[in-house]
Amino acid sequence: MPHDSSAFPFAGPMAGVLLSAFSLGVSSTGLAQEDGAAWPIEVTVAAGLQYDDLVTVEELDQVRNVGDAAAVLDLDLDYERNFDQGTDLSLGYSLSQKSYFDESEFDLQIHNLSFGLKQNFEHFDLGIETYHVQARLDGDELLSFTHLSPYFTRFLTRRLYLRGSYFYRDKDFPENPGRDGNVHAADADLYFFIDGTRHYVVAGLRYEDEDTRDAAFDYRGQQLELRYSRRFDLYGERPVRLRLDWRYEDRDYRSVTPSIGQRRDDQRQRWRVRVDLPISQRLTALLSYQYRDHESDLPSADFSDNRFEAQLEMSF
Repeated sequence: MPHDSSAFPFAGPMAGVLLSAFSLGVSSTGLAQEDGAAWPIEVTVAAGLQYDDLVTVEELDQVRNVGDAAAVLDLDLDYERNFDQGTDLSLGYSLSQKSYFDESEFDLQIHNLSFGLKQNFEHFDLGIETYHVQARLDGDELLSFTHLSPYFTRFLTRRLYLRGSYFYRDKDFPENPGRDGNVHAADADLYFFIDGTRHYVVAGLRYEDEDTRDAAFDYRGQQLELRYSRRFDLYGERPVRLRLDWRYEDRDYRSVTPSIGQRRDDQRQRWRVRVDLPISQRLTALLSYQYRDHESDLPSADFSDNRFEAQLEMSF
């Protein structure tokens, strides 16, 4: 699945040595053909419950000051093929569904279709990834966008690994055409491997420029992100995985927002922790917590909230 997005949290095709560590799902066995060979297809399904103490639609700057629980369902289909010439192909589809118990106007469904191609060279890799996303809010189309990103990766030392990319995104809001626009962005992630992909930290930087039909939504932004991942052999051959991350984003809006009579200046922080607890070879319990603190001159974008989630994930 695609690399990190500012609109939705998708995972993405990475260099081969990192793929197992950065996947949001557990690797599954291939689907068998009649002759006993295996298709290079991974299928992952996760279902569970989520609780938000504040119900929001961040893409529309909408907040409802109530808490609610939701049923959540995630499906991932991934196909990969590695060619002899050092070329790697990846295709993917994902579906994410969130259905609130009471606040059904905030029910969210996301479809994501992705494609990636990477060429491995002796000292570095070059690749391109693209994906198309459609999001529906309470059954109505909320947002669709197409994302295109060339990237490169390189080991600087045995422990240091660099990934740099540029991306272009074309966004369409059918019910809010003033938010239609495009994004140009550049980012870089530096990985430090303490114990290979079992234990590592990541520091990331991003600069983005969003140009929308309504100038009130134009902004330039910078992001700083820190991530930590550790696998623990607590029992058997199935390690428990711990992930921590923190992200800071500063958005400088370039035009006056009519409702407040001034230009917006937003600072956003997010903290997350997630633990993957294997139950069997194919079944994993996923526990996560997220805290967000958004400071903004626009009242509907100024909030802090907490999210708790528990899921069971099956791979087959």
